[in-house]
Amino acid sequence: MNTRKPIRIIKAGEIKQYYSMKQAIDAMHWAFSSLSSGDSFVPLRFVSKLPTKEMLMLFKPAFVAKEKRVSVKFLTQKENNFIPGIPTIQGIVLLIDSVTGEIMSIMDGEYLTALRTGAASGLATRFFAREDAETLALFGCGTQGRTQLEAVACERSIKKVLVFDINKKSAEQFISEMTTKMQMEIVHCKDTSRLKEVDIICTATDTKSPLFSREEIREGVHINAVGSFQSKMQELDPFIVKDAKVYLDHAGPCLKESGDLIKPLETGLINQDHVLGEIGDFCLGNLSGRESEKDITVFKSVGVAIQDYAIATDIYNNSIEKCFGQEIRLFD
Repeated sequence: MNTRKPIRIIKAGEIKQYYSMKQAIDAMHWAFSSLSSGDSFVPLRFVSKLPTKEMLMLFKPAFVAKEKRVSVKFLTQKENNFIPGIPTIQGIVLLIDSVTGEIMSIMDGEYLTALRTGAASGLATRFFAREDAETLALFGCGTQGRTQLEAVACERSIKKVLVFDINKKSAEQFISEMTTKMQMEIVHCKDTSRLKEVDIICTATDTKSPLFSREEIREGVHINAVGSFQSKMQELDPFIVKDAKVYLDHAGPCLKESGDLIKPLETGLINQDHVLGEIGDFCLGNLSGRESEKDITVFKSVGVAIQDYAIATDIYNNSIEKCFGQEIRLFD
């Protein structure tokens, strides 16, 4: 008689303690390679909005046949009426045995989402940013902003960070926390003309209009744009997209969902051939990268469920090896 497996519950604090950003970046290399090679099956995510327009609910599955596992992430994302102290994005990730249908693990989805999003930017920074990059501009001081900074700092020797956020209190809290944690100079900035000093830019906001213009950035800058995942959202000036070498996390969703690409496509400023391809294609050796110090490179990400799968599987395997997480039996 077969015995049903217990479910392993893994908390955010345990992920932070036992799983590093460097591990997460390496997991993203596997995730994007798997996606672009066709080794994983990732349906388009399902997004539902409440009638009150206060919150989005997102359902994101991924399946890897070779590993006989499925991951499913369920997230809620507040769109207005924000509550101080309550994160904008919350959720859980389920890891499932695709043969038996058993739930193997339930883990925190809020930090996992920020971790894998930051890690994707870390991988893009590894591939596309100039080797001598040392100054970062960061737009957005939420949880995503924290992991963007951590990931970029894993891949380049960052000495100075310019932080842009409309909420002064959030920016001050971010600077206090991350200066201590990262041991680098971090300053609040409102003047986007200072982007001429910057080698790497990370955008993690929900803005509906471009955060800065093409004229305000320098040649050779690398941009990780992770905030715009709906057609009405737009972080990048279309003329930046026009002048850049553009790489995507997942071509289909990026081209259909992100205002960063939809708007320059609709106006005819670019066509789909302007996009070089997926970062996974670069991982597989099928795309060229930066060819000169003057190239502007953009990594556009809307988030893809194989990232959740890769991180969740890695964390679960680590939890078995390092003996963390609580095992429970819901079916007794």
